[in-house]
Amino acid sequence: MSEKNEESENLEEPKENEIKKLEKLPKKQDTSGEPAEKSIEKIVEKIATPAEGAEKFIEKKEKIAEEPKEAPEAPGIKLKITTQEGLAGYVLINEGDAQKLNAMEGSVIEFEDPLSGTWGVALTRPNFDTPAGDIVMEPSLCEAVGLDEDFEVTVRKFTGKPQKIYKIVFGIESLSGSSEDAIQAVVESKEKFQEFMDHRVIFKDWVLKWPQKEINIHISSTEPSLSGKQIGVINFSELKDYEIKPWRAAVPFNAILLIDVSKSMLTEDMTVKNITPAVEAIKTLGAEIPELKEFLEQFKEGEKVKRVSGAVFAALLYLVEKVGRGYGEKIAVITYSETADPLTFLMTGGKKLPYFHPGRSRMSGVSQLGRLIIDRLNKVSGSHTNMSEALVEAHKMISMWEKETPQEKRPSMIVLLSDGFPDHWEEGPPVEIAHKYYSDRKDTVIFTVGIGSEVQEKIMEAIANAGRGIFFKAEDLGQLLNWYQKLARDLIVRLEVA
Repeated sequence: MSEKNEESENLEEPKENEIKKLEKLPKKQDTSGEPAEKSIEKIVEKIATPAEGAEKFIEKKEKIAEEPKEAPEAPGIKLKITTQEGLAGYVLINEGDAQKLNAMEGSVIEFEDPLSGTWGVALTRPNFDTPAGDIVMEPSLCEAVGLDEDFEVTVRKFTGKPQKIYKIVFGIESLSGSSEDAIQAVVESKEKFQEFMDHRVIFKDWVLKWPQKEINIHISSTEPSLSGKQIGVINFSELKDYEIKPWRAAVPFNAILLIDVSKSMLTEDMTVKNITPAVEAIKTLGAEIPELKEFLEQFKEGEKVKRVSGAVFAALLYLVEKVGRGYGEKIAVITYSETADPLTFLMTGGKKLPYFHPGRSRMSGVSQLGRLIIDRLNKVSGSHTNMSEALVEAHKMISMWEKETPQEKRPSMIVLLSDGFPDHWEEGPPVEIAHKYYSDRKDTVIFTVGIGSEVQEKIMEAIANAGRGIFFKAEDLGQLLNWYQKLARDLIVRLEVA
């Protein structure tokens, strides 16, 4: 037994007469003038208050901890800019200056003009041969951030963390020729483009001149997106592909829509969702045309329509966007099931052509063209899906355009839509056909669009890859229309990393 327990056992209960003596002792006067009960309540309240205050203090502390803190700004030094070609995105600084910044090989430094606030970032390479007090950078990097040789900038080590970039879209801007030529230059010199851009530090609104090709390279978008002073490092070894598009310039291009009209396209499983802007755009064809009015009435928010109806809507919207651009771009529509058949259009002089050419048609605007597409695509027939013939017919169409206007040299976009499996061909399966006719064509891009649950995504993706395009799976009508509208506006080229 412990001593403590022994002591407790020895304690005796107070006797009744001792309790009475204690009660007779004079009580300490309460100067508060309040009843004893109230004083006790106040004591309890005072005891409780610190606990409540502690809770509030803890809550405030937790809240402060949750708030993201900006990285503290590292101390900076003043360095003078000199320029040198061939640094591949690095800047050179003297070993001693690097030690002052606590920067090593591959550290990210930021440089800023104290007068204008012009700001840039780059990877560091400490170098014994670089004079103390200098920072050596490429002329293109210097120009990109609005600085010049002999400028004095504040240089400090970048304390933030780079974002891991999963996707990049480059905007290509021509400095001496057309936007088409600039895009073509990147496609034809893909390896050199990647060598020039690899391991560069990028940020929002970043731009760099590629002197060899006389183009500016912009960061159009990234995933995740960059904002403020967030940075990312281009690392092509971690990317499967990337995209290029004209930078703030409309590139005229001809288009061919390949649309599946096999019987499976009659399946009524396409959900109508978020289509109001598209409906308004389509009405420019002629809101009072009976066929168009009747066609649009079937699309009610939340309800389901036939896949072919969605395909017709997408084709009409694409047409409206292309014609509205006003560049005289040629547009062909080829439907396919067991065979592939181009729609024929009546031109001025009574001549029929397997494509529509704004300005050379006898149709009043494009309203009659809308009627023709609605009529043709609603005649679904055939139980087979011959994508191969559709791709061959598209190639014939492009060859015909090249012979008609050899001086034009306009790029072409093919958009192939299907809901099923390619089960019929003469010359070969569609992926082989895509490689045979399009893998070496630098002026043609193929986009594939899948709708419905039976679409063969791997095959559609392989066809798009052969044509430097993108496969897109539309889950509802709104997504389908948005994608077609986007394609009508921009010539996007997907390039696999070399």
